[in-house]
Amino acid sequence: MSEAKTITLGGRDFPIAPLTLGQMRQAGPAFMRINVDTPEGMGAQTTLIYLAMHAADPKVTAADVDAIIGVTFQELKAAVEKIAKLMGVEMRATEAGEALPAQPAASATSTGTKSTAA
Repeated sequence: MSEAKTITLGGRDFPIAPLTLGQMRQAGPAFMRINVDTPEGMGAQTTLIYLAMHAADPKVTAADVDAIIGVTFQELKAAVEKIAKLMGVEMRATEAGEALPAQPAASATSTGTKSTAA
């Protein structure tokens, strides 16, 4: 039997479980917003936590997750990372000042000019 998976929020342990395919459809967009320091980014984190906790216990509601008291940012980060690992998503921290990956250069024809190189 596999080891029970839990996350710690507000000093309390909560069970989490792998997501259903339908829940993963909801989780995907949340991962795209996760590193944004905005209310939407925080909402993305709580969405992931809710989905994983609800997968473990269908009685858990989003309101139950929102009502957890005393959560630290360190606990929140660790919980999201644990859920990501459970889903097979690799989280990579971006260091302060680190540049985002470069975008591919636009082709010469996209600017309306033609290349004369042979």
